[in-house]
Amino acid sequence: MRFQTRRVLAALSLAALACVFVLGGCPDGLMLDPGQHVDGIKIRGGDPFVGQTLEALQILRDNAPDAYSKVQTYIAVIEESEHSGMAAYLVQPTFEVNDRTAFYSPTWYAGAIAHDATHSQLYHEYAADQGLPVPEDAWTGPAKELVCLKYQLDVAGRIGAPQYEIDWIASQDGTHPDVDGDIDWNDYNLQDW
Repeated sequence: MRFQTRRVLAALSLAALACVFVLGGCPDGLMLDPGQHVDGIKIRGGDPFVGQTLEALQILRDNAPDAYSKVQTYIAVIEESEHSGMAAYLVQPTFEVNDRTAFYSPTWYAGAIAHDATHSQLYHEYAADQGLPVPEDAWTGPAKELVCLKYQLDVAGRIGAPQYEIDWIASQDGTHPDVDGDIDWNDYNLQDW
């Protein structure tokens, strides 16, 4: 028991140090527990990624509480990854995030989290209403991208995103995930975001 207490204290100390060195101090109320969770959301990645994720979540919590609640409900894991995308179908719905998305800006990242939480919401609401399997067009594809972009645009305005981010979101037609002219898994693998 004594060893476990030391491990917990060591993990908390490391989390506190990560907040001090990575963030310059932890956001009020958002602190990782020893299992790398914050408010029920597991964060997996290097220290800079964890710090950036905490900052983005804090922005949502402070300025768009409905979006923060949506993230808590529909994203179990936020994970640093080679590509960005929402794996809503996993037992623990996981938002995989590329560094280009995470580190573009804190407001961009916060909006992206809200966007992908909406994809997961669409998936899980369909599954609850209609059962499994959930067809791709129930939660992805151009029409559903527009739903997610509309929510992201709303959130971007409320969190104080710069105008150029708002303008880019507003200019999208829902086909941005299609990298090579046909929407399929190859697009995910070709993404550089």
